[in-house]
Amino acid sequence: MSAKIQDEIDAEVLRFMPADMTGIRVLGHHDLRQLIRKILTAGTVLGWAHGETFQRERMQRKIDQLDYEMKCIQDRLKDAEMELLAVQK
Repeated sequence: MSAKIQDEIDAEVLRFMPADMTGIRVLGHHDLRQLIRKILTAGTVLGWAHGETFQRERMQRKIDQLDYEMKCIQDRLKDAEMELLAVQK
């Protein structure tokens, strides 16, 4: 797991922690369910966002690679056309 993702997870943990941890707190069933739902939702969104970013970067690298291959093919085509013109003369 990357440091950036770990930092975001730590920030989410701090966001869900109570501001004052001085007293003893007892969560009721409803409160616990609500807290777990919020945490799971935040974790899911965080994972989805990083997955989308990773997918976008991967697709951009693939596009760059295909762009490079296209330029190489165009250069080879130009060379072949020049050779054909030279042979025809």
